[in-house]
Amino acid sequence: MSRKPTQPHKGGFTLVEVMIAACVLVLTIVGMIQVIVSGAEMLDMSRKQTIAMQIIHGQIDAIRLRDWSEIGPLGASTTVSVAAGDQSGFLFGTNLPAIASGFQCTRTISDVRTDLKQVTFTVTWTSSTGRTYSRMGSTYIGKNGLYVTYQRS
Repeated sequence: MSRKPTQPHKGGFTLVEVMIAACVLVLTIVGMIQVIVSGAEMLDMSRKQTIAMQIIHGQIDAIRLRDWSEIGPLGASTTVSVAAGDQSGFLFGTNLPAIASGFQCTRTISDVRTDLKQVTFTVTWTSSTGRTYSRMGSTYIGKNGLYVTYQRS
């Protein structure tokens, strides 16, 4: 009787091992996509917060340049769209309306004393996720000069 020589058993991946490896690969790719989307949302939020603070600082600087007699006639509260440009005593630079579409700026003026007014600017916008955000900055304007400026998030 002749015996056939036995061949060594060739190792390979089973179907189950291949399916597990494919599942791990898919989960890794989905996780990386979520990290990229989350990072993009954070960058967008950071950019919009920077624009909001630039709007507030610009408005505070513009109100500082006004004379006491020019501040009195301004309405107690006024809201304008930043993209619309110069409205109701708001001064936005030439480039700001182009990059700040969707931003609203509200100016509120209140009397602290007869010779002191508090001017508050609130900027609101809606993020790409649909959530509404706002940033606020205030300054006090005295009849004989500026007293203090502060921001609040």
